[in-house]
Amino acid sequence: MYFKRIDICGFKSFAEPVSIDLSKGITCIVGPNGSGKSNVSDAIRWVLGEQSPKVLRGGKMEDVIFSGTAKRRSKGMAEVVLVIDNTSKILPIDYSEVAITRRAFRSGEGEYYINSNQCRLKDIRELIMDTGIGVDGYSLIGQGKIADIVSNKVESRREIFEEAAGIVKYRSKKAEAEKKLENTAVNLSRVNDIIAEISGRIESLKSESDIAKEYLKLNDEYKKVEVNVILKNIEDIELKNEYLKDDLVDLNVKLEEITERQATIKEEIAQGQEEQLQLEALLEEARTKKIQLLEEINSMNSDDIVRKEKLNLFEEQEARLKQEMVQLHEKLLQSNAKVEEFDEEINLIEDEITICQDQIEKKQAELEKFVSHTETLTQAIENKKERLFELHSNLAETKAESTGLQNLVETLEKKKNQLAEEEKEYEAIKKDKEEQLQELRTAIEQKSEDKKAIEKEVEKQKNEVNSIAITLKKIADELQKNKYDFANLSGRKRTIEELESNYDGYSYAVKYVMKRDFAGVHGVLADLIKVPQGFELAIETALGAALQNIVCSDEQVARNIIETLKREKAGRLTFLPLSSMRGEVSGISSEISSSSGFKGIACNCIEFDEKYKGIVQYLLGKVVIVDNLQNAIAITKKGRVNFRIVTLEGDVINTGGAITGGAYKNKTANIFERKAEIAELSDKLELLEEKNKKLQEENDIASQKQTETLYNLEELEKKLKVVQLKHFEIQNLFKQKSDELQTLNAAAQKRQTELKAIFEEEKSTKGVFEELIFKNEAISEQIEELKRELESDMAVLQESKGPEKEGVEKLAEMKVKFSEIQNRKNTKEFQAGEIKKQIKQFEESIERAKNDLQKVKSDIEELNSQSQDYRKLQEKQKEREVLEGYINEISEKRSQLFELGKNKTRAADELAEQKNSKYGLEIKLAKSESALENFKNKLWDEFEISYIQASSFRSEEINFADAQKQARILKSQIKELGSVNIGAIKEYEEVERRYEFLQNQKSDIQKAMQALRTIIEDMDTTIKVRFKESFDAIAQNFEIVFKELFGGGSAMLEMDNPQNPLESAIEIIAQPPGKKLQNINLLSGGEKTMTAIALMFAVLKAKPTPFCILDEVEAALDDGNVEKFAEYLRKFEKIQFALITHQKVTMEHADVLYGITMPEQGVSKLLSLKLEKAV
Repeated sequence: MYFKRIDICGFKSFAEPVSIDLSKGITCIVGPNGSGKSNVSDAIRWVLGEQSPKVLRGGKMEDVIFSGTAKRRSKGMAEVVLVIDNTSKILPIDYSEVAITRRAFRSGEGEYYINSNQCRLKDIRELIMDTGIGVDGYSLIGQGKIADIVSNKVESRREIFEEAAGIVKYRSKKAEAEKKLENTAVNLSRVNDIIAEISGRIESLKSESDIAKEYLKLNDEYKKVEVNVILKNIEDIELKNEYLKDDLVDLNVKLEEITERQATIKEEIAQGQEEQLQLEALLEEARTKKIQLLEEINSMNSDDIVRKEKLNLFEEQEARLKQEMVQLHEKLLQSNAKVEEFDEEINLIEDEITICQDQIEKKQAELEKFVSHTETLTQAIENKKERLFELHSNLAETKAESTGLQNLVETLEKKKNQLAEEEKEYEAIKKDKEEQLQELRTAIEQKSEDKKAIEKEVEKQKNEVNSIAITLKKIADELQKNKYDFANLSGRKRTIEELESNYDGYSYAVKYVMKRDFAGVHGVLADLIKVPQGFELAIETALGAALQNIVCSDEQVARNIIETLKREKAGRLTFLPLSSMRGEVSGISSEISSSSGFKGIACNCIEFDEKYKGIVQYLLGKVVIVDNLQNAIAITKKGRVNFRIVTLEGDVINTGGAITGGAYKNKTANIFERKAEIAELSDKLELLEEKNKKLQEENDIASQKQTETLYNLEELEKKLKVVQLKHFEIQNLFKQKSDELQTLNAAAQKRQTELKAIFEEEKSTKGVFEELIFKNEAISEQIEELKRELESDMAVLQESKGPEKEGVEKLAEMKVKFSEIQNRKNTKEFQAGEIKKQIKQFEESIERAKNDLQKVKSDIEELNSQSQDYRKLQEKQKEREVLEGYINEISEKRSQLFELGKNKTRAADELAEQKNSKYGLEIKLAKSESALENFKNKLWDEFEISYIQASSFRSEEINFADAQKQARILKSQIKELGSVNIGAIKEYEEVERRYEFLQNQKSDIQKAMQALRTIIEDMDTTIKVRFKESFDAIAQNFEIVFKELFGGGSAMLEMDNPQNPLESAIEIIAQPPGKKLQNINLLSGGEKTMTAIALMFAVLKAKPTPFCILDEVEAALDDGNVEKFAEYLRKFEKIQFALITHQKVTMEHADVLYGITMPEQGVSKLLSLKLEKAV
C-alpha cells in the first residue's frame, strides 16, 4: 500500500487545482520559506481527519480555505483528495484504489467521501486505524512532532508507541465499550429507580387489585342473590296484586248493587214524600177534629179527656224512646266491635312492646355488665390515681419538709452566728436603725405610687399587644389558608396545563403532529375555538371526532404530513385546509328561531378567528343548539328540518329523525371544560394573589404596630422592673431594719436561752431529716409501682370501651324502635279511647232513654189507674177512637216512610263502608304497585339491568329462606372492603407486566454490562500484550539505530511503571559517544533531534508504515548528520517517504523533487522533477 496522488484545490495557498503524484521511494518537496510547501503536509493531515485548526497553523477551520489576494477572489470551498493504492489490501475495504476526499465550506459545513461515497469522519478514522498513517500516528512527523518526542510531553511520545503497537483501534473500541458500559450503568440505574418506584406501588396495587377482585366476586354473588330476591319479591307482589284486583272487582260489583238499591229507596222515598204531604194535611185535619172533639168532651169531663190525652202522648213517647234505644244499641254494638278490633291490634303491639322490652332489658343487662366492668375499672383507676396523687402529695410534702428542715439547719447555724454578732452590735446601732426606718417608710410610699402608675400603663400596652397578636393570628391563619388554597389551585392548574400541553385525550397522531414543528399547521380545531360556559357538551357532541382535526394552510401541507404519518406509521388524521374549506349556514325560519329553548346556530354560539370562519361554518353551520330534548323534539314537529339539533345536555336529533342521547357512567372532563377550568383557576389564583398582597400589607402594618407597642411595653416593663426592684429593695431593707430593730429590742438575757434552744433544735432537726430521706425513697418506689398498674389498667379499659360503645349504639337503636312501637300503641289506644267515649255516651243515652221510658210507663200506669167509666161519653169516645184510628193509620204510614229513611241511611252507611273498603284496597294496591316499581327501580339503580334482563339471572339453586340473610352478609362483606379501586386490576396487570419487563430488561442490562466488562478486560489484556511486545521491539531497535546514527554510544527506553504499561511514562536515556549516560533533556539540540530521529527509525523498523511524511525533521542537524539521516532513509525500501526540506544533502538522495514557488503573492505553484531522468 502507498500514496499514489494528492489533489489539492482551494486549500490554503493552493488557489488553483494541484495534483501531486507520489511515486515509491523518496520524494522531496522543496521551496523558499513562505512558499507554501508545508501546506502539502497540512493538506495530507487535514484529509486524514485533523480537527484542530491550531495543528494546521490556523485560528479556525475556515482558515484552511483560500482567502483570496489582491488579484484573486477568495474560494468558497477547500477540497483535498488523497488517492491510496490498496492492492495489498492493508486497508479493510474491497477496493484496489481508495480515494479519501474532504471538503470544507465557508458556511462551516464539511463533507467526507470514500471513493465518491459520502461518509463520516469516524469511517475514515476506522479505515486507517492502526496503519500508522493517522493524524496522531508516526507517519506524519514534523519539527513540532520531533520536539514533542524529545520534550516532556509524555502523551505525544505514547501516541507513537501506541500507533506502532496497533492498539489505537483497541483503545478506541475499549473507550466505546467503556462509554457503553457507562451508559448501560446509567440505564441500569434508571431501570433500578423505575423498579424501585414500581416496587413501592406494586404491593399496594396488588392489595387494591385483590380487594377489587374480591369486590367483583362478592358483588357478582350479591347481584345474583339480590336480583333473585328482588325477582321473588316482584313475583309475590304481582300475585298479591292479582288478589287485590280480584277483591277490588268484587267490591265494585257490591258498590253497584248498593248504588242501585239506594236509587230504588230514593224513588220510594220521593213517592212517599208526596203521599206524606197529603197525609200531613189529613193528619192536621184529623187532629183539628180531635181537638174539637176533645173540647166537647172536656166540657163533659175535662179531667178524663186530659188523662186520656196524656196517656196517648205518653204512649207515643214510649214508642219513640223504644225506637231510639234500638238505634243506640246498634251503634253501641258497632262501637264495641271497633273497640275489640283496636284491642286486638293493641294486644299485638303490646306483644311487640314486650319482645322489644325484653330485647332492651337483655341488651341493657349486657351493657350494664360492660358498664359495670368499665365502671369497676374506672373506679379502680380513679382510686389508684387518687392514691398516686396522695403519694405525690406526700412525696412533695416530705421533700418540702426535708428542704425546710435542711434550710432550718442552715438558718439555725446562721442564727447562732447572727445572735453572736447581735450581741456585740446591739447597743451601738439601735438608734441608727430607728432613723433609717423612718426614712424608708417615706421612700416606700413614694415608690408605691410610682409603681401603680407604671403598672397601669403596662396593662394598657399589654392589652394593645394582645389585640395586635389576635389580629396577626387571624391574618396569619388567612394567609396560611390562602397559601394552601393557592398551592392546591396551582397544582390543579399545572396538572391540567400539563395535560393540555401533552394533548392528553387526543389521539397519538395528533400528539405526533403537534409536538413537531410542521410548517403550515395552525393547530388542533379544539384549540382554535372558544366555547362559552354551558355550551361545552353541546359543541363537543356536535363536533365529535372533528375536535381532533388539524387545521392547516392548504392541501399540500395536509398531503406532506399524511405522507409522514404513513411513513412513520403514526396513525391517521383529518386535516382542514383553509384554502379549500367552505361552509354554509342553514337558513332558520323565524318560527324555529322563536321556538322555546332555541339558543342559535352552533357556529354563531362560539368565538373564533375570522380566518377560520369557513371551517367552523362547514362543521357547525348546519347544527342548531337547543336547551333540552323536549324543546328539540317540539322544533322537529314544526316541519321538515335540514339541520342537526344538539341539546345543551348532549342529545342529538339528526336530520333523518334519529335521536341519540343518554349519559356515560363515568364521564371525564371534556377538552372545553379543561380549558374553561384553566381560565377559572387562573382567575382564582389572581384573586388569591391580590388577597394575599392585601393581607400581607395588613400584616406589615400590624407587625410594625406590634413592634412599636412591644418596644414601648419593653421600655415600660424595664422601667417598672427598676421601680419594682427599688421598691422591693426598700421594702426588704425596711423589713430588714425592722427585724434588726426588733432583734435589738429583744432582751439581751434571752439570747443565751435562744442559743441553747437552737442547739437542741438543730440536733432534733437532723434526726428528723434523715427519717424523711428514707421515707421519700419508699414513697418513690410506691409511685413507680402504682404507675405501672395504672398503665395496665388503662390499656384494659381502652379495650373494653369498644364493645361498650357498640352496645350503647345498639341499645339506642332498640330504644328508637321501642319508641316507634309505643307511639303506634298510643295512637291505637287514643283511637280506642275516643270510641270508648262514644260507647259511654251511647250507654248514657240508653240509660237516659230507659229512665225516660220507665217514667213514661209509670205515668201511663198512673193514668190507667185513674180511669173512670163515663157512659155518657161512650159515643164521643167511640167517635174519638175512630178518629184516633185514622190518625194512627196516618202515623203508621209516616212510620213506614221513616223506615224508608232509615233504609236509605243504612244503604248510605253500607255504601260509605264499601267505599272505604275500596279506598283501602286501592291504597294497598297503590302501595303494592309502588313497592313493585321500587323493586324494579332498584334493579336498575343498583345493578343497571331491567326487569326483563334480570330474568336471565334467575337461579333455581337460590334458597329464598336464607337469600336475604346471605345478601346482607355479602353486602356487609363488600362494605368491609372499604373504598374499592376497580381500575387497580387492570393497572396492577399493566404494572406487573411492566415490572416483569423491567426485571428482564435489568437482567439483560446486567448481562450486557458483564459482557462489556469481559470485553474491556480482554481488550486490556490484548492492549497490554501488544504494547509490551511493540515496546520491547522498539527499545531493541532504538539501541541499534542509535549506535548506527551516532557511530557508537548507547541508548535505551524505560517505563517508570512497568507494572502498568498502559499508563506508564516512557523515558528516553541516551549516551552519545564520549558522554555519560543521561536523560535526553540534558542533551544538546542536535543530539536531541538525532535521538528523536533514531527513535522514529526504530519505530519504522518495528512497525513499518506504507507512507511517511517528514516535514523538516532534519532542520536542526549539520550536514554530516543530515548525510547519516538521508543514507539511513534508503534502508527502508518498502516505505514511501515524502520529505519537506531545505537541506541540499537530503535533496541529493531524493528520487523525485517537487518545487513549491509563489510567483503570485499568496498563491502557490508546483514544479516537479524526476532525478533519474534529469541525470
